[in-house]
Amino acid sequence: MNIFSRAATAGFAVSVLLAVASSAAFADRPLKWRELAVPAADNSQQHHLEKTAAGELILSWVETDGNASTAKFAVLEKTGWSLPLTVIREQGKLADPPVVLGLSDGSLAAAWMPYPTDSTDRYASDIFLARSIDGGLSWSAPLKPYGAAARVYDAQMSLAALPGGRLALVWTDMRLASHDPAADPKTNRYQLVSAVIDRDWRANPEQILDNDVCSCCRSYTAALGERLLTVYRDHAAGEIRDISAVRWQPVSATPQIGSVHADGWVIGGCPSNGPSVDLAPANAVVAWFSAADGKGRVKAAFSHDGGETFLAPVELDADASGYANATLLDDGSALVSWRGRQGPDDELRVAKLGEDGKISRRTTLYRGGFPKWPSKYLATQVIGNQAYVAWTDPALKRVRLAVVELN
Repeated sequence: MNIFSRAATAGFAVSVLLAVASSAAFADRPLKWRELAVPAADNSQQHHLEKTAAGELILSWVETDGNASTAKFAVLEKTGWSLPLTVIREQGKLADPPVVLGLSDGSLAAAWMPYPTDSTDRYASDIFLARSIDGGLSWSAPLKPYGAAARVYDAQMSLAALPGGRLALVWTDMRLASHDPAADPKTNRYQLVSAVIDRDWRANPEQILDNDVCSCCRSYTAALGERLLTVYRDHAAGEIRDISAVRWQPVSATPQIGSVHADGWVIGGCPSNGPSVDLAPANAVVAWFSAADGKGRVKAAFSHDGGETFLAPVELDADASGYANATLLDDGSALVSWRGRQGPDDELRVAKLGEDGKISRRTTLYRGGFPKWPSKYLATQVIGNQAYVAWTDPALKRVRLAVVELN
C-alpha cells in the first residue's frame, strides 16, 4: 500500500510537472499569424483600423496620385473585403490618417485632416467630419466641428463612438501657442480640447480637457457608454512629459485628470510618440513609450477603476522605438503591439500581457523600415479570437495587415 501510494504520488507529481512545463512552453510559443491581403492599391499609406457597429473590421487608408490624396476604406465582411469606397479627395497631403468608424446607430463617421490653404502656420491643420447612412456610398457635407478660435495642431485627433449615434472628438489645440522663441512660456501652451457631435450631426460646445499638454504626441480616446477616457502625453513644469489620463463625459462635467505613471521624462521638445488606451466595464489598459533614462522603453499598465488609478507599469521592451497599442482581451489580459529595435531596423512586435504582469507569446510580425510622419504609427483591433495589426511598408509602398490568432 505504501509502495503504491509513493508510486501514485510520484506519477501525479510527474503529471503536474509535465502539465506545468507544457503550459510554460505554450506561453512561450509565438502567436500564430498570417498576412491578409488588403484592397489598398500601391502608393497607399496612412492606415487606420476601426470597427462597425456590428463588430466588423474597417480599414481606412490614403492613396496618393501626384499631389492628390484620396481617403478610402473597406470593411472585412464574412465573405471577404467589401469594395473600397472613397470618402474624400484632397489636393496636397493629409496631416493624419483618415478615420472611418461605425456609430452606434449603424451609420458611419469619417474624419480627415487637410492642411488649410489660408494659414501661414506650417503646423496648422483642419479637422473635417462627415457621416454616411448608406454604408459609405455617399457622405454628408463636411463639418468643421469647432469654433473659429480653434487652431488644430497637425496630426493630433482621436475619436470614439457614443450611444445614440453621437461621436466624441479630441484634438490638440494651439490657439494659445506660439512658435516664436521669445514667446512667454507662462502663456505659450497647447491644450487638449474635445467636442461631441450629436445625433443630428451638430457640434456641441468645446470643452478643455487639459490646458497644457505635449504638442505633437497624439491622444487616444476610448468610450464605454457615456464614460470617456483619453490618454495623452502631458506637459508639466520643468519640461516633464509623462502620460496622463483624463476621464470625462459628453455633458458639462468637470474633467478628472490623473497620472498613468510618473516616468519623469524631461525632454525639451515633443517626442511625437503618443500612448493608447482600451476600456472595459471592469478594466482599462494603457500602453506608452518613455525614454526617461535615455533608453527607449515600452510600458503598459492596468486600471481596475475605469482609469482613475493605475497599477505599477510593466516594461515590455527596454530597447524600443515605441508607437505602442494596447487592446483588452476577454480573459482580462491585453494584447500590446509596438515597434522594437533590431540592429538598423525596427521590428513590429506583439505580446500578451496578463493582469499579473506576466508577458507571454511574444511574436515578431515584421522587420524592416517604417515610414516617417504621418504613417509611422501602428493600428490594432481585436475581433473575437483574432487581432488585426496594420502598418505601412515603405519598401513596398503600401499598407499591410497581419491577422494574429489569440488562442
